[in-house]
Amino acid sequence: MTYDELCEEYAKIDSFMEPQVTRDLFFEVETAYLFGGGSEFIPFWAYEPGEHVIIDETEGYGARLSAPGYLDCTDWVIFDTEQEAIDYLAETYLED
Repeated sequence: MTYDELCEEYAKIDSFMEPQVTRDLFFEVETAYLFGGGSEFIPFWAYEPGEHVIIDETEGYGARLSAPGYLDCTDWVIFDTEQEAIDYLAETYLED
């Protein structure tokens, strides 16, 4: 499945969430003070210095669902290839 085909499948199910796949530098940041522990990934373009404690950084393809115009979104999950990111979104969120 290609990214365009993935977007078409989401349009068919009338989902308000849209798939996003982007290649970027991602920071793994500590979320203990926000969500009771753990970590999450933030793309370089969305990172604001001093706002989070950086645990690690990685470059790859980030995948998530997002509702444009709203704050609703799933967490970023990072992959080595674009196809792995697309497959993850299809297998995890599309109903059979």
